[in-house]
Amino acid sequence: MNNKIAAIICGVISTLYLPSAFATENGSDSFALGAEGMMAGALPPAGVYLLSYYQNYHASEFQNGPDQFHVDVNAVVPRLVWMTDQKILDGQLGFYAAQPLVDLRLKVNGMADSNQGLGDLILGGMLGWHQGNHHWIAALETVLGTGEYDTPSTTHPVEANLGKNYHTIRPILAYSYANAAGLDLSTKLSYSWNTRNDATDYKSGQYIAGDYSLGYRINPKFKVAVEGYAFKQTTDDKVNGSAIGFKGQAFAIGPGIQYADKNWSIEAKFLKETEVEYRPEGHTSWLKLIWAF
Repeated sequence: MNNKIAAIICGVISTLYLPSAFATENGSDSFALGAEGMMAGALPPAGVYLLSYYQNYHASEFQNGPDQFHVDVNAVVPRLVWMTDQKILDGQLGFYAAQPLVDLRLKVNGMADSNQGLGDLILGGMLGWHQGNHHWIAALETVLGTGEYDTPSTTHPVEANLGKNYHTIRPILAYSYANAAGLDLSTKLSYSWNTRNDATDYKSGQYIAGDYSLGYRINPKFKVAVEGYAFKQTTDDKVNGSAIGFKGQAFAIGPGIQYADKNWSIEAKFLKETEVEYRPEGHTSWLKLIWAF
């Protein structure tokens, strides 16, 4: 696999999608838990890149929540990345945008709803550094509440909303170590601040989230890895300005595999959640396809 493809497989610059299912409001977040893994801390050379992600998330339990709960999410997320030849603080400057396309099916205590369409738009900028086997990224992104949103009501209490109806500001840091022997150690960390949902007067708490990957290149084209994510809410949710003591957390782990050829690569992973509080508990699958032009 050439260096260009290896760098593109980075992805700290993505935030994908778990739509509002029901902590944070409805136990959901806008951070793409588990989306990134191998070479998460490396950015590609100057140019324009198009990446495509597919996510399936399934859960039939909601910890500390409704007794009967079921959610299925399928999302396709194209992401446009523009890496410039400009440098700031000796780091390469880049920008990105991602627009989730979502199919959401939700059932809570016998009441069901489904929806398909555009999720919340994601915009960001980043800086990347490389030094030998070490790679770093610092990014700042905004998740805009542009997705479709309907306020739950007494006549329709369950809404399969594709958007969150609030905005999120998120700094991101990522690091990768990759050596000639085939070892790939990568992590991505972020911290999120959310604005208030004006429709419900609900302000989701702040949270820290991260992806991790320990991978090994078994031959020039194949990598295998143990990958996963962690999520921890750090401040209470608030309704009408009053804290309600609703803090979510989750941890996930599972296998990942990557195949890379000269101008393209594909990566897949399956992650099972555990240690979950105030959130859906299930499993997620990711598929990432990258073409270098």
